[in-house]
Amino acid sequence: MTFEVHDNQYQYRFSARLEAPVDAVRAVVTDIERLTRINDHITSSRVLFYYQDGSYRRQLRLIECVLVFCFKIDFVERVVLQTNGDIHTTIIPGAGNFRDGETLWEIVALPDGATRIVMSATQRPDFWIPPVLGPLLLKRALVSEVVETMTKIEQIAHAASLL
Repeated sequence: MTFEVHDNQYQYRFSARLEAPVDAVRAVVTDIERLTRINDHITSSRVLFYYQDGSYRRQLRLIECVLVFCFKIDFVERVVLQTNGDIHTTIIPGAGNFRDGETLWEIVALPDGATRIVMSATQRPDFWIPPVLGPLLLKRALVSEVVETMTKIEQIAHAASLL
């Protein structure tokens, strides 16, 4: 995982191998109304409306506490499911508590039946993060969240593929 902070803009990238078929993995990460099952910190996830091109506006809310600091995170994003199966999100400025940002989820089938997820994100929060210590704490929390989320996606997708 890489994690950088420049001028209050957070950039991170991670890659994970999941022992589950790509279609099952994609089904889990696009099941917007049930994203709370992939991470205990997600408090709600819902589609706000659909655009004419088939993309949609989604609201994803999380609560993340690191030491004594708790952050209520409110992503409002336009989600585009690309023809190659990747997912691209763009933050809607002023709708949540981020100034701007975007995320790309590359979801790729591997020859052995597993799936590779590569996620790249750039986000600029519109809430206070304690200087110096804050970015370090957020990085530590993000690593933990990625592990939890990928593990749960893998478990759910693997179980679904056995049905």
